[in-house]
Amino acid sequence: MRKLIWMLAALLTLAPAAFAQTAQEMTNRCTFSSVGKKTLGRMADGDYRTYWASSSNGSAYVEIEAEDAIGGVYVQFYDDAAALDVQTRDASGAWQTVAQTDGAFLAAYAAVDAGAKTVRIRPKDGKGRLFIAELRVLGEGDAPGWVQQWQAPLEKADLLALAAHPDDEILFLGGTIPYYAGEMGKAVQVAYLVPTMPYRRLELLDGLWLCGVRNYPILGHFPDQFQLTLKGMYAQKGWSRESVYRFVTEVYRACRPDVVVTQDVNGEYGHGAHRAAADAAQTAVALAADASYQKKMAHSEPWQLKKLYIHLYEQNPVKMDWRKPLAAFEGQTAFDVACRAFACHVSQQKTDYHVEDFGPYDNSRFGLAFSAVGEDTRKDDFFEHVE
Repeated sequence: MRKLIWMLAALLTLAPAAFAQTAQEMTNRCTFSSVGKKTLGRMADGDYRTYWASSSNGSAYVEIEAEDAIGGVYVQFYDDAAALDVQTRDASGAWQTVAQTDGAFLAAYAAVDAGAKTVRIRPKDGKGRLFIAELRVLGEGDAPGWVQQWQAPLEKADLLALAAHPDDEILFLGGTIPYYAGEMGKAVQVAYLVPTMPYRRLELLDGLWLCGVRNYPILGHFPDQFQLTLKGMYAQKGWSRESVYRFVTEVYRACRPDVVVTQDVNGEYGHGAHRAAADAAQTAVALAADASYQKKMAHSEPWQLKKLYIHLYEQNPVKMDWRKPLAAFEGQTAFDVACRAFACHVSQQKTDYHVEDFGPYDNSRFGLAFSAVGEDTRKDDFFEHVE
């Protein structure tokens, strides 16, 4: 009898997990209201280029009315993220805060456990404004996998993917991110020199999330400009050589990667920002390890990375195979996932560039530009000789 009771108790303990359901989106069955409601539809049009901006007179809120109980709200901010109060009405009809977000990321999810059909979101403590590109409402249950719940940038990364612009990490680094983050379970940090337009930042988040990255990318502050030469790039306003070196050095020290992978020294098709990424990636190896190099940095502790790989680098060449089926992606290859990730960059689909592991921009070709652990022998793994 005691054994039977124990077994029943165990089953009851496991029951909630066993029968947990995935929440379904119900945005199209909800009504949004607020001051400035004429443009509220922009939050549910699936277009990151459009957004709703709240009133500046202190009426920054969105009230959501649903047919069924609301289990969570997923907000994608346009440019400026905001800490949110998520509120429901109590028995007296007054608003009470039942969940909050911290405003650290452009995508934020808040679970609502109150079973309410009316929810309000507003800036924390009612102060500030809201700029929302997309607002999606979910029913009760666990958040589905496409809902991005970001973690802070890594303090200790296995691999850093350093790119000039959003989508460069896919076009020119190929299957690097889906293979190492998604399949191999490595701690992968991604950093960009140029943040570009707000809607492109949301696109890059979609692409990284799809590839298996869960730590928020590091976004630089360099303006989006084009030059064909490295010298010309460093002559542009906001692009001094020293500022780029300092930024990349700070990134190295902040996330302490063992391996760094970056773009072509010739800028692939000649882009000066791509050249700057490769140039700074090399120079920062020594700077990051130099305890005397400070330059008013938040991260002063020196860091010695183990390996640096550069796209299309001719010395110590490595040929990666992005065409192997990956268990983490149900048999899709890293190349397949990279293609899907690039499709997330909706605004860039009319360009002449595509994910290619062949031709002049072959994203499977790299070279070992620096190693503190010896030369590669197998030449098929960025982590060869890295414990």
